[in-house]
Order: sequence, then structure tokens, then C-alpha cells
Amino acid sequence: MRTTDSVAFEALQYLACGPDIAAAPIAEQVIAVEPVRGRYRIVEPGRDAVEVIDTRSVIDHLHERLFSLSLMDRPRSGIIHAALLRRNGRRVLIAGSRGAGKTTLVLRLMLSGYEMEGDEHVFLDADGAIARPRACRVKERSLALLPEIADVILSSPAYTDVRGVRIFNVDPTRVGGPWRIEKGQVDCVIVLQPNHGGYSSVRPMPAMMVAQALMSEIGMREAERGASVGAVAALVSRARGFDLSLGEHDGAVRCVGRALDGER
Repeated sequence: MRTTDSVAFEALQYLACGPDIAAAPIAEQVIAVEPVRGRYRIVEPGRDAVEVIDTRSVIDHLHERLFSLSLMDRPRSGIIHAALLRRNGRRVLIAGSRGAGKTTLVLRLMLSGYEMEGDEHVFLDADGAIARPRACRVKERSLALLPEIADVILSSPAYTDVRGVRIFNVDPTRVGGPWRIEKGQVDCVIVLQPNHGGYSSVRPMPAMMVAQALMSEIGMREAERGASVGAVAALVSRARGFDLSLGEHDGAVRCVGRALDGER
């Protein structure tokens, strides 16, 4: 993304994303954002130019456009609302509805030595999973839960949504470890159940229940529904499944570690 406007340049930092993606073909696609008569024009080769009123509208438009490009890049994959991390060569997929505390838990796990691949969307195929490239999006209210990295979060690019919620775009490499995305198998699936203010506990979860939980979080193209259902079935047949009641985070980190390592 390119611009000659300093205000737009600062706003575009919220979309910054620079992981190392294994075996990814290099293709340049330029999107220009330029000021025009007190507004902004977004220009992309092969598409009609779009004019918007302010930098927040620029970010909203480009956020949707980048998501669309990700879907176009993997036209046969289902996409699940989940995080994907690894530790010592083993990978864990953490699924949960919005507001369950997934991103805060992901950052806590990173501080404990896990490497994040993605914290929002994961593409699923029958032969494996791969995260959609996107940095960690941290809401301002999570600062109190992450005092060790509050300065890192506050110094990251930010965006204020229409509800007045301030959200930071945190580069995972600033929290610790490399940021590498690659397709591969999942060893452990954890389904989050919020228990805010309480204790954290983890229990084995039958494969059928894991599949049902994942199906409630997956987006499928109509023409590829069968392939997406098959991808979920393949995932739960290979990976151990757990239900995590997410309360206090130190206990949650221990629970994830036990589940990933196959401990009871």
C-alpha cells in the first residue's frame, strides 16, 4: 500500500503485517491511497477507484479488501475463527467465539515461549491448516491483563472503531520469537469456554463435540461445503481435543501446555 499523504501513511500502519510465509509465491499488488478534494481515493489496478471520507473509512475498506484477497488466494478452503500456535514443533489450534479472551490468551502463551502463526483466522484443508496473515489485534481494555507488554501495545499502531473502542495492531515479533506461517498438521485442538474471573481448567473433549464446536466457527463457500466438512473431520481425527474453561491466565497457560503435551 502506498500513499503520499502523511496522515494516511500513519493510519495504514494499522494494517501492517510482515510474517515469514513458508513456500509463498511472491506477487506484488499495489494499492494507492491519495488525498483528493479533502477525501481519499483508493486505487487498485484492474478495479474501479473508490473515494472515502476519512482515514477510518480507508482502513475499513482496505481491511475488507485484504480479507477478500485472502479468500481468493485459497478458494477451496474453509476458514475458521481460531488462533494457531506452535511450541517445540507441535501445533495447537485454539477456537472460541468473539469475547472469549482468545487474543489475550495467545499473547500470554507467546510470553511463555509459544510462537504465534495467527490469532484470528485459520484456513482448513484435508491435508492441514494454515493461518491467515494478520498481526495481533489487541483492544485497549486488555492492557490491564498484559502489564508486561503494555508499553509494546501502547506503542503499536492503533485504530478507533465506530463504537469508540481503541484497537492496537501488535507485531508478534515485538512480543517474542519469530513469526513464521506454514501449512501443516495440528496436534491439539482447544475449544475455549469463557470463565472470566474464575479458575482455568481443561478436560478432554470427544471428537464429535470438537467437530460440532469447530463447525459453529467455520465459514464455508457453498460450492465447497463438502470439502470444508471433510477438512474438519480430518482435523479432529488426527488431533486431540480439549475443552478449556478460560479463567485466570497463569492456570490457562499450564492447561494448554498439558493438553499439547498429552498430559492428563
